[in-house]
Amino acid sequence: MSVDLHDRARATAAGALLVSLSAPEMDRLASELAARGRLTTLVRRYLNKNRRWERAIARLPVLRGAYASTFGRRLPPPGVASSLIREAGAPWDFAVACLNRAGRRVPSLVAPLTKQLQLNVERAVANVATRHVTGDHVVVGSYHVALPAFGKARRVGARTILNYPIAHHRWQYRFFAEQAERNPHFAAALPVFAKNHADVLDGEIELSDSILVGSSFVRDTFMASGVAPEKIRVIPYGVDVERFSPRPRAAARPSGRFRVLFVGQIGERKGISYLLRAYDAFKKPDSELHLVGDFVRGADVYRSFEPLFTHSPNVPQARLPPLFGAADVFVLPTLVEGMPLVVLEAMASGLPVIATPHGPADVLRDGTDGYIVPCGDSDAIAERLERLYRDRDLRLEMGRNARESAERWSWNRYATAAADFVLGCKTAP
Repeated sequence: MSVDLHDRARATAAGALLVSLSAPEMDRLASELAARGRLTTLVRRYLNKNRRWERAIARLPVLRGAYASTFGRRLPPPGVASSLIREAGAPWDFAVACLNRAGRRVPSLVAPLTKQLQLNVERAVANVATRHVTGDHVVVGSYHVALPAFGKARRVGARTILNYPIAHHRWQYRFFAEQAERNPHFAAALPVFAKNHADVLDGEIELSDSILVGSSFVRDTFMASGVAPEKIRVIPYGVDVERFSPRPRAAARPSGRFRVLFVGQIGERKGISYLLRAYDAFKKPDSELHLVGDFVRGADVYRSFEPLFTHSPNVPQARLPPLFGAADVFVLPTLVEGMPLVVLEAMASGLPVIATPHGPADVLRDGTDGYIVPCGDSDAIAERLERLYRDRDLRLEMGRNARESAERWSWNRYATAAADFVLGCKTAP
C-alpha cells in the first residue's frame, strides 16, 4: 500500500516509533529524529544506560573486561535520552552473547541453541514495541521484529516503514540453492533457514507502506521477488570518517609484507571459499591473508585452507582501525549483502577494496577506489590482488580515492535523508 497525500501530511506532524534489535542505521536514525524532537520511543535489545548495577559490574575484576568488550559498549545512540528507550529480551540476549563467545571455535555445537535464543530476543522486542503504537505514529521497524507493531499500526491507521538491510529472503533462498549446487563442497557453510523463516518477513513486507534499504542491489532483489519498485527507497548507509581514517604508511609495505584483510563472519555467504582459492593462487613469500571474524556453522569446510591465513575472532569497531591501518588491500567477496559497512570503513581507512556488486556497488567505484569483481570469481580476485601487489603507486592512488569517496558517505548524510523520508519531508531519490 503506498502512502497518499493525506497520510504524508499526517506523517509530517507525527512522532516516530523505532523498533530494532541493534541495527546501526536505526540508531543513527534515532539520533536524528531525537534532534528534531520527533522520536517518541526506541524499542530495542539491551543497552548500557550507566545504571547503578551496570556501574557495579564494570568495577568487578572478574567481569569488567568481558562486560566492557560486549554489553558495556552498547551505549544509547547519541542524543537519545534514556527515557525514550525501551529494552526487551535482556536475559535471552545475555545468553546468546555468552554462548557465542564460548563457542567461537565450535559454532556447529552452539548454533542451534543460539538461534532459538535469538528468536526469543526478537519476539520480546517485537511484543514490547506493540504496546507503544498509536495512530499518531510513524512506525519504523527492522525486519524480524516489526510484524506485531505493524499489525497494530494497520489497525489504528499509523504509517509503517520496514528497514530491511539485506537481500530479499526469497531471493536468498533461490540464490543459495544455486550456490550449493555450483559449489557443493562448501555448501555446509551457507546460511540455513528455518521452515517458517519467510512467514514473519512476508508479513512485514505486506504490512509496510514503504521499505527502506541500503543499496540498489537489495532493491533489485525485492523487485525480482515481486515487490513494487515505488514501495522501495534506497538510502546507502554511512561511515564514521573520524574513527576510520588513513594511517601513515611507510614507503615499504608494513613489516615488509603485502597484507590482505577480510573482516566479517567467516562463512559462505561472505564468499570465503572464493577468497581462499584466490589467495591460494596469488600467494607470495612476502604476503599474508588475515581473516577477522567468527566462524559460522559449517565452517569446518575451510579447515584444509588454515595454513593460508591468520585468524582473529570478531573485534569491536573500536579495535578495527589498527587492523585496517596495517593492511594493503581489503577483500569482501560477498555472495549476499545489503550495504556492508565494513567496505566503507576500509575505504575511509584509505584502503583499496576488492568486492562483488552484491551490496557495495553504490559506493565503490570500479577501477577508481578498488575493483568490483563478478560474484563467485576466484580468478578475478587473484588477478586484482596480483595487480595491486605489483603496482604500489596504483595501490596508494586507489586508497586515496577510496578515502575521498568514503567522505561523501557520512552517517550524517544517511541520518538526514532517512529522517526526511520517515517524516514525509522528501520523496525523491
